[in-house]
Amino acid sequence: MAHHTIIYGRISGATWKTEDYYKLHRLNVEIISSLPDDDSEFPWINTSMFSIPNEQGIFRDQVITFGASYKTLEYDWHLWIEKFEEILKKLFWFDVTIHAEFEVMGDYKYDWLIDIDKIDKWHKETPEPISQWKFKSDGPRTFENELKN
Repeated sequence: MAHHTIIYGRISGATWKTEDYYKLHRLNVEIISSLPDDDSEFPWINTSMFSIPNEQGIFRDQVITFGASYKTLEYDWHLWIEKFEEILKKLFWFDVTIHAEFEVMGDYKYDWLIDIDKIDKWHKETPEPISQWKFKSDGPRTFENELKN
């Protein structure tokens, strides 16, 4: 029997220096746009899952929303997180929140927070994404133990 999972959340896009405040926002749009239209490897993460507002939807912060539903994702949840974190390593962001609703395993919240001491990488002429962060959650990164029972 297949179980249903719904994943949704948001990425708070970072800002750059005063002279080009939205530079990192534009880079984020490029990264999200470069994701595949059809991902060939489950669990799928593709460009259609993401929504990025234009200038009218950005006062200061860029809010990148995303969502999808999956069949029986609990078996591959750890792979989904790893794949999602590979995307985060390319983006410029302050914080990320995911809500995961597993039909059988329950509902969980996952948060990624940047190490504020590392944002100096953003202020270079060619900014670099942050590849280390603080991760916190009320749920597991894998359901391996729960699924064995």
